[in-house]
Amino acid sequence: MNSRSVKSLISWRACWRKIFLLGFLALAGCPTQRQEVESYRKVVDAGLPRPKSYQPGEPISLKRAMALANEDNEQIGLQGENYVQALIAKSRAVSAFLPTVAFQPDFTIEQAPASGTTTAGANVTPAVAATAGGFVIHGDTWQRLEAPVTGTMNLSFVSYPNLRSTEQTIIQQRQLLLDTQATLLLNVAQNYYQVLLSEQQVRVLENSLNVQKARLADAESRFKNHLALALEVSQARAQVASTAATLTQSRSDVRNGRHMLAFLVGVAEIDGPLIDDVSVPAQLPSVDSFRLYAATHRQDLLGAESAVRAAKYAVDAAIAEYYPSVTIDVAGFLFRQYYSDASKWDAILIANLPIFSAGIIQADIRDAWSKLRQAALYQSELLRQIDRDVQVAYDNLTTTQEELTSLNEEVQAASDSLNQSQQLLKNELAIPLDILTAQDTLLSAQLNYTNEETSRSIYYLDLLRITGQLNPNSPERWTSATQPSSVPQGF
Repeated sequence: MNSRSVKSLISWRACWRKIFLLGFLALAGCPTQRQEVESYRKVVDAGLPRPKSYQPGEPISLKRAMALANEDNEQIGLQGENYVQALIAKSRAVSAFLPTVAFQPDFTIEQAPASGTTTAGANVTPAVAATAGGFVIHGDTWQRLEAPVTGTMNLSFVSYPNLRSTEQTIIQQRQLLLDTQATLLLNVAQNYYQVLLSEQQVRVLENSLNVQKARLADAESRFKNHLALALEVSQARAQVASTAATLTQSRSDVRNGRHMLAFLVGVAEIDGPLIDDVSVPAQLPSVDSFRLYAATHRQDLLGAESAVRAAKYAVDAAIAEYYPSVTIDVAGFLFRQYYSDASKWDAILIANLPIFSAGIIQADIRDAWSKLRQAALYQSELLRQIDRDVQVAYDNLTTTQEELTSLNEEVQAASDSLNQSQQLLKNELAIPLDILTAQDTLLSAQLNYTNEETSRSIYYLDLLRITGQLNPNSPERWTSATQPSSVPQGF
């Protein structure tokens, strides 16, 4: 092996070491799957600690149910991946400002010309031609090995608006991720309270069924003593059967509601008692305060505003396609046959000025403007929809608070009626059936009050969600929500 071959071999091995090192550094800078997921988990977790896993049979508050749902739900994960993809799109846009470098070794083999011939247009023998072309003669073939490192860089006016558009898209996807989170938390709250209502209804129906059975027994007793008609017995028996059927359906509603709650929370089953820990403010600020806050904090509205800005930059990028661009290609050879005699690098500068693009650029511009108009129309409609939803939710909440006053009076009256019946029974002026009837009336009044009170909590959480305030930190504010404030609670 001659000295040139030894030098070539050493150079070749050094080249591969450099390539492996560059490849390792490139892989080291690539985020892992865990890091990709953590990029959007940081957004939805809001610095909160990981909630303790749910154990079968233990009580669960709404605060904890919402925290568990936020921790493990596919909808958040799906929207989170959109956020990750927006981050990746920005990295891709940044790469337009950076050169690309590639190692492109090539090996060429050709059939050697017949001996005694010369190249066309020059009296040069094949051996001389092979050497001039960097080939090595091996028998009846010419062979050439080259190992260049190529670099390419493109300078275009399109790159900058594309980058700014991806930045706005990241903001949009982040806000949509928070909006998905708020929607999920509201669904958990609505299902949570539906289970509470169904369980309260079961308790009322169980007591009502006992009352109906007592009435049936009383009717049958009086019928045997010829003090009641058979019609009265039949009606009492029908009422018992109807109440029993309603009770069966209510128990089924409880089971189905708990199954749905477990699905939203991400556990196999929720069989423990539910604890209502939501405190609704005693006084509310004006509806205009809620409107103003929603216009500046509602997550999907902020995302729509970012989408409009992104569409504007997309229009700029489409117009920039008319501008000239420059491409620079550079190649440095790590190894070439006859390396000392050959060129060690080369460079090419290419300029491009569109003259006729067959209407492609014009179509891109029209499409970009159309998407901008779409984004602006969606933002306008969403703003009006949010304004309407705030008004509806606010009216529902204030109406419910007014109804609670009347229902509280009904509960107090039913309670007084029960006390009077108990006193009459002690004085032998009433029968046990009167007590059961009064208890049934009281439980029904309490159920109506509980239903309206639960509706108030749901309307309050709905108002928080509409104004962009419902998030994993909201439960921390519920403890102070009963204090009057000049601005909406949680602001």
